[in-house]
Order: sequence, then C-alpha cells, then structure tokens
Amino acid sequence: MKLLNIGTMGLSLLLSLLWCPVLGQKKPQPLLLSYENVTLDSAHRRVYYEQRLYRNPLVGMLDLARSLRSEGVTEFVPMVQGVPVARYDLGPELQAVLLSRQDRAAFARSHPFAGNRYKFDFRLQPEFIANFGNKDRPVESKTNLLVQSQLFLSRGLVLHWGVLVPIANTFDSQPLNLRPAPIYLNQFLALNQTNYLSLSAGLFYNDQYGVNVQYRKANLTKPWSFGVEAGLTGFYFFPPNGLYYSRLREVLLLADVAYRFDARDVTIRLSGGQYLGDDRGARVDFIRQFPNVEVGLFVMKTTNGSTGGFQFAIPIPPGKIAQSARLRLRTTEEFRWEYNYSRGYNIGTRYRVGNQLDALLRQYHQGYLRNQYRLFGAN
Repeated sequence: MKLLNIGTMGLSLLLSLLWCPVLGQKKPQPLLLSYENVTLDSAHRRVYYEQRLYRNPLVGMLDLARSLRSEGVTEFVPMVQGVPVARYDLGPELQAVLLSRQDRAAFARSHPFAGNRYKFDFRLQPEFIANFGNKDRPVESKTNLLVQSQLFLSRGLVLHWGVLVPIANTFDSQPLNLRPAPIYLNQFLALNQTNYLSLSAGLFYNDQYGVNVQYRKANLTKPWSFGVEAGLTGFYFFPPNGLYYSRLREVLLLADVAYRFDARDVTIRLSGGQYLGDDRGARVDFIRQFPNVEVGLFVMKTTNGSTGGFQFAIPIPPGKIAQSARLRLRTTEEFRWEYNYSRGYNIGTRYRVGNQLDALLRQYHQGYLRNQYRLFGAN
C-alpha cells in the first residue's frame, strides 16, 4: 500500500414508486430549461436533444413533444453525452430507427460539439451499503450522500466528479471524513447501428480505481444482445490524512448474453467469467422493467460459493430542485442498489462505473418505450 499526502431503503418506497403513474402526470416544462444540446431540424420535423432529469427516456420524449407541438415535430433523437442513440417516430405507434455510422458522422459535421450547450449540473445521489443477518448486529450499513457533476469535454467524453459526504457507518472502520466521490473519465461511442463502447478510467465506485472497457452489441429493435466487460483495477481508500492505494492487479473479465421478452418487459441475462479476487463463475439475472423503476432477482455460483440476491433502480424525488439557464441542482435520475448475502466470502464481487452499458441501452429499447407509449402516448 502507498500513501499520498492530500488534503433500509424501505420496501414501501419501492412499491409506491413502482406503481406511481409518472408518465400520466407530467406537464410540459420550459424547453430551454429542461433540455440540453437541443437542435431542431424543421425540414425533417426532427429534434436532437439531451436530458438528464428522468431515468425513463419516454418521460422526456413526451414532455418535449408537448413543448414542440406547434412545430409539428414527430421524430426524436435522444443523445447520451452528445452521441445520438437512435431515432424514435412518435406516430400512431412508437417506432425506433437505428442510426448508422454515416448518420452520426453527418450530424457531427453539421453540429460541432459545444460544451456550453450543457448546464453546470449538480445532482444529489445517496449511497447505501449494507449487510444483514449478523447475530450481534442485525444491520451493518454505510450511508453517504454524493454531490456529483459532469464536465463535457468533447462529443461522448465526460469527466465525472464530485464530493462524498459521509452520514453514518456501522459497516466497516472507514472514518466519517469528507472525501472525493468517484472521479473518472468516460468515453461513450456508438460505432454503428448495433455496436456500442464505453471506456472509463479513474476512481470508480466500490473503492476500485483503474481502467474499464465495456462493449455491447445491441439492436434496439431486437430481443438478443451480447456484451463483454474487461477491467484492470486496484484498491483505494481515503483516510482523513491522505490516500491509500494498491497497485493495479485485479482483473475483471465478463461476458454475457441477454434475451428480452417484449410482452412483459422482462430480460433474462446469463453472464460469467472472472470477478474480482480471481473468483470465477456464472450468474443468471431476471430483470423486469416498469415505467419508473427496474427490479431484478439473480443467482450466481463461483469458486468462492453460491448465493442469490436482488437489485433495483429507482428515481429519487423530487428530481429538479432549482435551475436556471446555466445552473441546475437536482436529485439523481437513478439510484441503483444490489444486495446478495455472502458474509465475507466475496462471491461474484465487482465494481460499478456509473451506468453499466447494458442497463443504459435497455432503457432505449423499442419494446420498452413502445409498451409505455401505448398506455401514455395519447395523454
């Protein structure tokens, strides 16, 4: 180790968010305040835009459609970090159109990247780590509040940075000292119609630093998708008097295949490979998407043992707290949490890098958005 001298998420909340009819209650927001990097193509009745308020892309899409009703816009192209994802036609039935490399290149030539088209955006994100079942201490937990922001450097390239404010810790011996939140660079790339890449380097979640590469082949109109993730990381720790870190030695190498059942918004995902600590094995996920949240169950078996657990992703109210043309303070669009009972055996341990590529693209799948549009699109 080296030293550098430098300064119970309740079930009732989950169920209420699960059934809350957010889409049916949204009102149009002021266009320039609610969206960023907006480009209106009147000739094709199309709008390119980016929004960071809602974890469900259709909420922003319908809100923008109402705001642009007088313009006759019918085609919507949401972007991630300035990169167009796909084109969505809001006709009688929502239709997704895949974008080729030439489509994205033509857009980039005609609309050069400009960082000043994004707000100086701060989001509040809770972090909750817990173990349950200890006889002497039934709940061992760590609760923090992350104040995070993003700096847009070029198309697809973003610096994520922030500050971590500790609140309580009965989980481990880490002091309650103010320290940096995960700080990392991320490059998001759409290579063609179905191939996506996410490259990250820096300080990640779960006290790991290093480099991470995620590749996914995902046709946003088809049920099958495939992915590979690789990473080389080390451990870091912020005590009150500096930074401890280990050398880069942990290898993460995972591959997965997923199939989506459109009728129920259910995805079955099989993944496997090498987790942290040279632990090797496989995992099966059952994931159900709802309009506002995502819930899942999983089981895994590795060389360190067998376990199962659950995960969920929910929006955190109230969303927007205050904003102007250049500044915004909000709660995070997504709080994602996963739990499995391993009690120190480190079964299938891994780290997070913001949005996982498979989870991000799952939100933009035609089937997921179309099922909601059939219910809420006419409102």
